[in-house]
Amino acid sequence: MRFIYKITSSIIALLFISTCYCQVNSVQIDSIINSAIQIDGPGVIVYLKKGDSVFYENAFGKSNIELNVNMTTKNVVNIASVSKEFTAISILQLIEKGKLSFEDKLNSFIPNYSKNGDNIKIKHLLSHTSGLKSHTDTIWANTDARKYFNSTLEVINYFKKDTIKFQPGERHDYSNINFNILAYIIEKVSGLTYTEYIEKNILEPLEMTNTTIPNEGELIMNQATGYEFKDGKMVHARYHSVNQTRGSSSIHTTVEDLSKWYDGLMQSKVISRETLQKAWSPYQLNNGDLSQYGYGFYNDQKFNKTAIFHNGFIFGYSTSDLYFPEDELLILVVSNISDITVINTNALIFNIAASVYNDNSPKISVDLLDTYVGFYKMNDGFRAKIYREGLQLFISVDGQPANKLFPESQSLFVVKDFPAKAEFIPASGNQMNIILSMGPDRFQGVKEKK
Repeated sequence: MRFIYKITSSIIALLFISTCYCQVNSVQIDSIINSAIQIDGPGVIVYLKKGDSVFYENAFGKSNIELNVNMTTKNVVNIASVSKEFTAISILQLIEKGKLSFEDKLNSFIPNYSKNGDNIKIKHLLSHTSGLKSHTDTIWANTDARKYFNSTLEVINYFKKDTIKFQPGERHDYSNINFNILAYIIEKVSGLTYTEYIEKNILEPLEMTNTTIPNEGELIMNQATGYEFKDGKMVHARYHSVNQTRGSSSIHTTVEDLSKWYDGLMQSKVISRETLQKAWSPYQLNNGDLSQYGYGFYNDQKFNKTAIFHNGFIFGYSTSDLYFPEDELLILVVSNISDITVINTNALIFNIAASVYNDNSPKISVDLLDTYVGFYKMNDGFRAKIYREGLQLFISVDGQPANKLFPESQSLFVVKDFPAKAEFIPASGNQMNIILSMGPDRFQGVKEKK
């Protein structure tokens, strides 16, 4: 199945000539945020811009709870994995300059790093298709996340796990180590530290004066205090070492500077349009299927529009960016808490986009929705639960937290804040089948009889 969100060159060619029929209702956006946060709790900053015009900019909640300091639109946050966009574009800059190639092998930069290092290439690291196992799990978060390292290479070697989950290019599997390695490659090829390279080749040309990649313990002006939710209480975020997240995270910035980042991309100030198209296009896997990830950016169809986006969650901070290139419409939502049960920037950003585009989802009867409700036994061995609350469908997989399903048609539903879909297919004998899909991954199942 070829996914409908495939980005074509014709779409990219229309980036500057499309007309946006969207409308921004400030009161409605205020309502979306106010209904999702506590005014005396962690804060949220929302920013909308189309072309050169800022449609909406507002801050909610607290940048510091214990001092009762309100969040402002000038507050700085750690944008976590949204930093990967900067790392990817830096690598693509070096490719444009002829200093790197998509086909360059991992072992060429770090000899004998992996038994599969001659097969893992720059393109696989950029697209999270290397097969390298991620180290940033729960154990890491509670132990080694605090550990100090003197160099990017030390980080990579310390967390080295020569466990190949699959052959390079076989499938997409998000792994922070890919971008830690890319940061080191930037350093080795450019002769600069990762921070120096980003400052010289991105921050300075784009005049992102409120953006920094801090050193360990460095004070950052106007930074919002980061929080987590633990044992039913709001607490300060756990300390983590920023020097071990170079490439995959660690960039701190404001929403205004993030808007300069997208302006720079669209205006070809840091990279050519042709190369940007590659970054924003789905990566083609070995079998010809398309991933949902390009080079440092996710891509999907939202509200019948091409959507480019990323999100980031790290101790005390969360960030979601969403860009509609046909309309040059940028939506940013950042927060100073990393617990999605308190504030989910992903859900907020897609709810805001729905209000902007006046989402006209198809109306589906309760009777039809009820035919979809039930437990589904999936061919891959897991179990999916579909249930209804009012006119809202939910999906939960193997007892995991549920996600809302929104209709694109009478039988096709999407998860708005994550690129996943559920399609219901009636079969003979009043049987109902389901196909769950995420990028090229498809899982088929059948509804269990009561």
